[in-house]
Amino acid sequence: MSDTDIDDDFDGEFSDDDDAKMVEEAETSVRTRLSSLEKRRLIDNLLEEKRLAKELKDELDDIDNFDEDDDDWEDDDF
Repeated sequence: MSDTDIDDDFDGEFSDDDDAKMVEEAETSVRTRLSSLEKRRLIDNLLEEKRLAKELKDELDDIDNFDEDDDDWEDDDF
């Protein structure tokens, strides 16, 4: 085996390590972005649920206030 054959074998291993490192970094980056997007989606859903709950509560309060106002009108008629 000549010296060039040995050098070629080592060069291949180092480039494979570099490629593997680049792939791993890319996968980590993708996982991080997906995780961030999932967290953002969950936060958006939570905020939407809170908004809908507040809107429903406000509507129920309005209905309750309307019923109270209606009772006052009935008392005045007698």
